[in-house]
Amino acid sequence: MRVIITGSPGTGKSLIAKQLSRQLGIQLVQIRKVAIENLLVGKSHEVDIRRLAHALAFLKNRKDFVAEGHLACEMKLPADFVFVLRTNPDTLKKRLAKRKYPKGKLGENLMAEMLDYCTQRCENVYGRKPLELDTSRLTVAASVRKLAMAIKQKKKRLDSVDYSGYLRAYLRPSG
Repeated sequence: MRVIITGSPGTGKSLIAKQLSRQLGIQLVQIRKVAIENLLVGKSHEVDIRRLAHALAFLKNRKDFVAEGHLACEMKLPADFVFVLRTNPDTLKKRLAKRKYPKGKLGENLMAEMLDYCTQRCENVYGRKPLELDTSRLTVAASVRKLAMAIKQKKKRLDSVDYSGYLRAYLRPSG
């Protein structure tokens, strides 16, 4: 079982992937960790995606893993299931502020969430619509249960997530 979990920072990827891999009894691959170990993270925290994809080539020979990271939507990895974790922009803003994200980076990630960036990138990169899970009001355990059930039942769809209302409100001129 080859499972990809991606999404904007703050959506719960790391915790959920760790629990899911444990529950399924398969290896967890943290994409950011692979990037760091292979010295692919620059001074501005940018990652060379082409070189990262090359560093992750070992996954082609693996039958079972959970690979997690926001960069998973930027390159095609072997996958039976591709999940995009989504979070309500208000909730996401609180989570990222708690992590002390700089204002600019926080804004970039909120915009990415409102624009469905990871979902759209996955569709382009993997050639199919990913399964979206809205983690806004779910515990880690509940999120893991939903993902495990989706895998077991070979679902083609989970949640229908649409934050375009937040985007319209954000773009609406004030005053």
